[in-house]
Amino acid sequence: MTNYFNQICKFRQKYPVFSAKAIKTNNPILNDVKKALNNLKLQLEKKYLKFEGIDLRIEVSKGAANFPNISHICILPPNQKVSNGIYVAICFDKSGKGAVIGCAESKTNPKGLNIKIRKQARKIPEIDIDGGSYNTKYNNVYENPKEFYYALAKDSEIENHINKSLSLCLYNLKLINTSQYLHPNDYLNSTVNEREIDYFDMNNVIDDRKKIAIQIHARRGQKKFRNKLLNIYNSKCAFTDCEITDMLEAAHIFSFKGSETNKIQNGILMRSDIHTLFDLGLISVDPENYLIQVSDKILTDTYYAQMHNKILSLPNILEGYPDKNALKYHFENVFN
Repeated sequence: MTNYFNQICKFRQKYPVFSAKAIKTNNPILNDVKKALNNLKLQLEKKYLKFEGIDLRIEVSKGAANFPNISHICILPPNQKVSNGIYVAICFDKSGKGAVIGCAESKTNPKGLNIKIRKQARKIPEIDIDGGSYNTKYNNVYENPKEFYYALAKDSEIENHINKSLSLCLYNLKLINTSQYLHPNDYLNSTVNEREIDYFDMNNVIDDRKKIAIQIHARRGQKKFRNKLLNIYNSKCAFTDCEITDMLEAAHIFSFKGSETNKIQNGILMRSDIHTLFDLGLISVDPENYLIQVSDKILTDTYYAQMHNKILSLPNILEGYPDKNALKYHFENVFN
């Protein structure tokens, strides 16, 4: 199971959900992740079609026109639906950091579980499983959420928690009274702490859509500069090979200070999150060997840590590209 779990994470690492740009379900880049999801389902079916003497079924997220932003697999007790029931949900992080597993309920049809608030307005969990719409916000639907990080090493890491979560589901559905997988402190009757919830107030909403659109336009870079970099890099991020064009930005190695710095030798095509880290000095490039360097400050993040000492994907078409002096300046003066 770990192999397929890690394959699904690696897909989101390459194609993270950082924008509203959806991937059509017929896009061939989905072939491997669809296969991994189905294989993970088959592995789960070998173990969990019957549990505690009760028949179960397993469903995989597919999407109709667009592939789901939050890939998930659900183990469903009798008469339970993903849209209306209590079940075990395995939801994968939008940037490939891992997955959350636990006893869960539908966001739109809650069943009264003792939900743990994982995400608040000013507190975003490291493994974020909220999609774009109200119906795909899964962070706060779990009674016993547990985070599992890429790269997973042993099947037992998730099996033990699935066993416990399934028992909790069956207990909440009054299908069992006790279970070998549950301890006394798992049978909780506590309720959500209302003080942990930041309520939505329409009167405090400010329309920031125009400002956000302007910021996105500015981050992508001037049109000619960005188009040149898109052409040079064949519309791929030099750091991650991400091919989602709407997420790619024309990054200046030496900070933009007018038209003179808007030369392609001073530019690298980057995915939006990499661009931010580059500007903050948390990622850089060694000008001597073009190896990506990740700051100690974010090496604890397994996704970005795996980029450390990976060679930058550069086009072999220009003499003196990118400008080594610009790279050296960033590496020695900006990189932290």
